[in-house]
Amino acid sequence: MFGSLRERLRHGSYLKNEQGIKKFAERAMGNFIQKVTKESANYREMNENLLVEKANLRLRQNELQKNDKLDSGEFFSMRRRMRAMSLLTAVFVIASVFMNAISVTAIIAGDTALLGTVMQWVAAIALALVLTGGGLIITERLIEAIMPQRTRHAEHVDTTGAPMAVLWGILLVGILIAIYGFSSVRAAQFASEQGGGALYLAFVALAILLPIAAGAVRYDTMRYVDVYKTTQTLREIESRLAQIDSILRQNDEHESNFYKINSISFWDKVNRFKTHKDNYNEENGLVESLQGHFARSYDAFQNEASKRYEADIRDVTSRSMRHLGPSSRGEGRGRKLGQQGEGGDLMMPAASPEDNSERDDVDEAASEDYLEPQPVR
Repeated sequence: MFGSLRERLRHGSYLKNEQGIKKFAERAMGNFIQKVTKESANYREMNENLLVEKANLRLRQNELQKNDKLDSGEFFSMRRRMRAMSLLTAVFVIASVFMNAISVTAIIAGDTALLGTVMQWVAAIALALVLTGGGLIITERLIEAIMPQRTRHAEHVDTTGAPMAVLWGILLVGILIAIYGFSSVRAAQFASEQGGGALYLAFVALAILLPIAAGAVRYDTMRYVDVYKTTQTLREIESRLAQIDSILRQNDEHESNFYKINSISFWDKVNRFKTHKDNYNEENGLVESLQGHFARSYDAFQNEASKRYEADIRDVTSRSMRHLGPSSRGEGRGRKLGQQGEGGDLMMPAASPEDNSERDDVDEAASEDYLEPQPVR
């Protein structure tokens, strides 16, 4: 009773109209097509962006496959080694900066009239960074000039000859002399206070050797950085490609399910109104024929919805957009209240044969230009 009264209040004009069922069904069909078309267009645009990204990743992957790379076991072993070497280099650098800083302060500490305490430490740290950084870089370049191969798989060794090795050697000697000059003053102070010559030698030797050790460790790390970075990038690309495939499948499933759920929901609305309209027609002696109209049965409604959806989605999406293939269609059978005939198939509209193979061809048809999406599809 209340349901009938509500229908009369909400859809009174359709109930009184002789063609009320057809008009109501047309309105419901229009709302349904508009809703699912908008949702599908959004997901297909998202899929297009993902396909372009996937094609670019494939191009990058093909380029990196030509370079040397590590297998799974070597990769994790190399990662642990590089992390340990990087940590060791950082420790050497910090220790060297600290020792050089306190060595420099021993020289400039007496001139307090010119520099305040804060400025003394700022100047000492700045000079310590120069000494440590210079020693590290020059040591690395000297080793590279003597043993120029930076990767273990290098086919061609680009040698710069003995002159560069001599040049880097002279620069390293100059840096070490400067470090010795600063550290010997502080070492002499420590030795006089502690009364031992061994402390003097230990302090000076450590101040000199720390930059050299940091440069040597860094060179050893850089020998494998290229192959490690290549392998790491390939692993990231493979992970992203798998993620894109998963997102594409989820989008297809969501698009298909959204269509199916809403087609059932809108048919329920039409069927419910048709029941009230039939009762109203009997009470008022009206007759409305649904012969040839999609509102006559569930199957007819689904077939008409499929045709209209196919036409609308073709208009709102560009020619390069993918259309749903067989994998994104679902089937469902059922009998709804007031349905005539056998239960029909409920599925997403089929795509053309050319579009069904489009996703498989996207990798092969990819352009060499990363920023040009058109040849991708």
